[in-house]
Amino acid sequence: MAMNPYPERPDRLRPTNVLPQRERRERRERMEDLPPRTAPPQPAVAPVDTIAEVESVERQEEARTVRYAIGKLNDFLQWFLVVMEVTLVIRFFFLLIGAQQSNLFAGFLYAFTDIILFPFQGIVNPLRIREGQAFDWSTLIAMLIYWLIFWAVRRFLSILISTPEEATS
Repeated sequence: MAMNPYPERPDRLRPTNVLPQRERRERRERMEDLPPRTAPPQPAVAPVDTIAEVESVERQEEARTVRYAIGKLNDFLQWFLVVMEVTLVIRFFFLLIGAQQSNLFAGFLYAFTDIILFPFQGIVNPLRIREGQAFDWSTLIAMLIYWLIFWAVRRFLSILISTPEEATS
């Protein structure tokens, strides 16, 4: 082995886990003299008395899983409603200020929200302010109706997962 030109650098040191043959033999002999180690005591597990208790625990776990899934669905519906309402508000203001459909973003927004507003088209004629500007009543009506529908569905889902004693918000 070559001499270490940099003895103070730790990455150049000789590994400490390499022992000469005699030291390994002495260490092994000392280890053989030690008494064997016993396993630590395991905590006592309460015995299950009946199959009914096992089924009860399984039903509780299943109920928690269903409750969690319904809660996540409720969160998703809230997120979806917020995104839909925001896009409808943006459409309403774009129509109010007269944003041109020839613009890429405005045209995409109009096309996307036309799908959402299809059931409400023609319910009330838009109020024309100036050339290209309009106060679109059908967008406001759609926003209100969609909000009411989503509120009712979310309320129903929260009632499904709450106990009668819990207050639902």
